[in-house]
Amino acid sequence: MRALHPILFSFLLLSFSYLAIGQIDTTKKYDLDGVEIFPEVNPADLLMEEAYRHREENGAYHSSTFQYSIYQKMSVFMNETPEKLAEWRTRPLFLSESVSEVYFKQPDHHYEKLVASRTSGVNNPIFNLAFSRFQFHNLYRSDYLEILQVNYLSPLSKNASRHYDFAIVDTLSDGTDSIFVIFFQPRDNAVFKSLKGTIFVTSDNYAVPFFEAKPTDSEILFPINVRQIYSRRDNGCWFPDTLVANFDFPQLNLKGLDSISLTGTSVITVKDLQIDIPLKNSTFGIFDIEEQIKSEKSERELLAVYRNDSLTLQELRTYEILDSIGRKLKLNKRINWLPSLMKGCIPLGPIDLDLFSIVNYTYYEGWRFGLGLYTNKRMSKRIALGGYFAYGLKDKDWKWGAKADFELFPRRSLFLKLRFIDDIEESGCTQLVSRDGIGVLSGEYYRHWIITKFDKSRILQAKLQMRPDRNFTVSVSAAYSQNRTLFNYSYLPLPEKSLDDGSFRYANFYLRAGVRFSFNETTMKTTDFTLYTLSKYPSVQLQYECGIKGVFGSDFNYHKINARVYHLQRYKRLGYTEIAANGGWLDRSLPYSLQYVAPAGYQQLGFYGKEQFAAMRPNEFLSDSYVFLFLRHNFGKMLKGRFSPMIVLCQNIGFGWLRYNDHDGINFNTMEKGYFESGLMIDNLLSIKDILAIGVGFFYRYGPYALPKQLDNFAFKVSMTIPMAE
Repeated sequence: MRALHPILFSFLLLSFSYLAIGQIDTTKKYDLDGVEIFPEVNPADLLMEEAYRHREENGAYHSSTFQYSIYQKMSVFMNETPEKLAEWRTRPLFLSESVSEVYFKQPDHHYEKLVASRTSGVNNPIFNLAFSRFQFHNLYRSDYLEILQVNYLSPLSKNASRHYDFAIVDTLSDGTDSIFVIFFQPRDNAVFKSLKGTIFVTSDNYAVPFFEAKPTDSEILFPINVRQIYSRRDNGCWFPDTLVANFDFPQLNLKGLDSISLTGTSVITVKDLQIDIPLKNSTFGIFDIEEQIKSEKSERELLAVYRNDSLTLQELRTYEILDSIGRKLKLNKRINWLPSLMKGCIPLGPIDLDLFSIVNYTYYEGWRFGLGLYTNKRMSKRIALGGYFAYGLKDKDWKWGAKADFELFPRRSLFLKLRFIDDIEESGCTQLVSRDGIGVLSGEYYRHWIITKFDKSRILQAKLQMRPDRNFTVSVSAAYSQNRTLFNYSYLPLPEKSLDDGSFRYANFYLRAGVRFSFNETTMKTTDFTLYTLSKYPSVQLQYECGIKGVFGSDFNYHKINARVYHLQRYKRLGYTEIAANGGWLDRSLPYSLQYVAPAGYQQLGFYGKEQFAAMRPNEFLSDSYVFLFLRHNFGKMLKGRFSPMIVLCQNIGFGWLRYNDHDGINFNTMEKGYFESGLMIDNLLSIKDILAIGVGFFYRYGPYALPKQLDNFAFKVSMTIPMAE
């Protein structure tokens, strides 16, 4: 049994790595010789156009409501079993089962509840949520089909014949109805995310009772083939009966054994379908997919009820052996580390060690060393406590902070968040209510390396945040701060606040309300994880802040409004466009640190950030109202094959106005004439197993604020991306 340990480890690692990565296809090309195509009109194109035209009426999504249950079973076997593992020739190497309840109500309420889950070797439903994304659930719903978390253009989409070649290869009879068997593949030289396979179309109502396809990507991690069978229901709609995905994992090379190749099958069976039944709005929570497992006993009972067949002795033996190995290897404990690791922490039992607090760098502090410790879910599922301290070698000063988060009402993600911070803060930064994470692959993460102006701030903040429904996140907060600029500065209306060392001291108290709206953003939640996927609609953020003079000696009354709109638009052949528009308005004169400083990111060679001005110097422009526009168009993969760089065109535009120039001791510019820069990035020049890709590019600054020396208008950038996320 010892030989199984590395196999199990390798497979589990591959399975979970897949969440952020992708797949590989090495299938042979179809031979279409001998297929008869009419001179002027391809009849297969006409059939597919009719199938698309009837897609909505044939699908179930025009129904007022429906609900059903799904049973999913995933098995992995060894293709060729070494003699040392002969007992596993007919026994699955890995086995997973789950039961979910799915609900739909017009106009677009969708909810999936995971009620039972069992995975050999581990006891964590995150795997079953991942396996459920191996294949899309309904061909009739969208122009794009998600396979392994990648969106492929569906052959059952508008104007599909412009992108796919269709050919009728057979005709079947089903009583009085004829069924046309149509083969499809992408047109020559197509580089969009495409599929090839077979689709059946009925002659009476142009419905699709059968569909089989595989991605054409040559650089994906492992080949996968999906197959779906539909049947006509009582109300005339066509609904899935069985969804099957077959896939092959890369070969494993194990010490002392020949290389082992693995093949897997995921089968989803639809059960208990009910259409046009009463469903209350309270059935649908704020999450799209949610773990709702009551107990281990209820899990086992539900799995027994929904299984298509009883487990075989070999399958029972797989559970028995791998569960035993999982306990010995403490796999559940290792998987429970993932929420901490995703936040950049290492779990030490119920305490998380914050890796980013150990060592960092800023322009003002130089190298910064410290320690941050926070409680995790093992300590409490609804309370998180912690803090950090740090010391800067250049400024020779200590900083620290503490936090306490309380989940008051899980059903609506209602949190109370308390913060106390004695640290340096960027002067003039803007914070919005946002779930858009800034990870270590983003250039925004490294901006603090080049920022030149900071305040030393002591901040006490309380914040309430919740999701009233699945589309909205709202928050209200209050904060009081005592601040001192760490640069020479004086604010002319308050000369008495200037200090002998040339800095300026002020106190501030504000009330803030924010809202974020993102229609149809998909959210998955387990006990430990909350995962999001972008909506196809724009997301909007709006924030109002009111400063109140006199509270704890605060110095200013003011009103401030900030807004952000973000949208990602995908195209069938030409990649995708990202648009981010930011704006802000302040009603009166305030010190430099409470105004708006444009997000500059200039270094001769630096990391690329999507929402920063690449050729703008740090702290170069100051505004009390502004509009920034960041445009990117990624043309997608330009070549077939493993080497497939992506060309990205960028255009950044900024306008800013400063009505009151009450600042002394510092140099800055305003941007009412408009700041312009254009850039060209070439992403994915160097890709490491589709886990990390490196790219390069440059930006050029021009217009009213171009610099006298031409070379100073250029900025060269390095990009880091996850290829399968593009």
